[in-house]
Order: sequence, then structure tokens, then C-alpha cells
Amino acid sequence: KNYEFQPALVAFSTIGILGAGLLGITYSVMSASWDENEDGSALGVDEFKKNLGSIKDGLKRTRENAILREKMSSLPDQEIEQAISNLDKKEQSDKMKKLS
Repeated sequence: KNYEFQPALVAFSTIGILGAGLLGITYSVMSASWDENEDGSALGVDEFKKNLGSIKDGLKRTRENAILREKMSSLPDQEIEQAISNLDKKEQSDKMKKLS
């Protein structure tokens, strides 16, 4: 039988299926327990939140490091050491807040 489908319908259907698959794969990775010593739950909602927080923290540190490197390129050594010290203090403070 000769069926004719509108190209836009085929394109949107294909994009929809691709998007659903991508979301499924992303959620499965994000909802897995990244800690070897900890079992995950069936749906992984808690693990998803924890892993998303880890990614956000990593991106924040990357951004802060890029800013620091940019500033360091034009600073004298003494100011670089002071900036590194301040960053270390900030990271320790952030860790203490998380533990509280």
C-alpha cells in the first residue's frame, strides 16, 4: 500500500522519539548511585538530586577556577598566593555549611 506522510509529521515524530530517548538515558545516568558503597533506590529520585548537586558544584568550581586563572595571569606572585588562600577558605566554609 502506498502511504503518504507529511514530511513535517515524520520530522516531529522522529525528533520526539529521539528527545524521549535522550531524556531517558540522561535520567538513568543521573538517578544511579555514584557511590560504590551505597545502593540506589528503584526510581532514583534522591540519587538524581544528589548527583545534580554534584554536577552544579563541579561547574561552580570550574567557573571559579577559570576566573582565578584569568586574574592570576596579570597579578604578582604575592597576590596570587593571597587569592589561592581566599579560595581555600571559601571551599572550607562551603564544606562546613554542607555538613551542618
